[in-house]
Amino acid sequence: MKKNAIVTIDETTARVTKAFQRQARIFGTDEYRMWKAYREDFPGAKMETKTIKRNANKRTYRNLTYVNMGRYISVNAPQLLEEFEKQKDSAKAQENPYRAVLAWFLEKFPNYDDYKKFFEDKTAEATAAEDEAPDSRVIGLAG
Repeated sequence: MKKNAIVTIDETTARVTKAFQRQARIFGTDEYRMWKAYREDFPGAKMETKTIKRNANKRTYRNLTYVNMGRYISVNAPQLLEEFEKQKDSAKAQENPYRAVLAWFLEKFPNYDDYKKFFEDKTAEATAAEDEAPDSRVIGLAG
């Protein structure tokens, strides 16, 4: 789809980009004029933006930086710190050094994400305990 294009799906629906939709709301912009001309041809038309399907089960390593990898290794397997540094140095010759080090890290620590489940379980237990406990904060009115 082009940046400033209106794609006609049927007489009542037109697919546009989010940027086009935002600009079409501003009086006097090119997008506003394009949408106005389109509405003259199709008076009942509505704008629709394309939604991108996202994979909810996608594994992300957002907070897995070199520093955090080093911290994790120092706590769980301190003997691998030297090998980790060698991996970082040797990966510098590759096109994407971070990906090479990440692959090595995940190979050595396949259960890296287990700590998240531990905290999720603890949070669920704490929430359940709060729901069962009576409210100890009773406010009395002195008369």
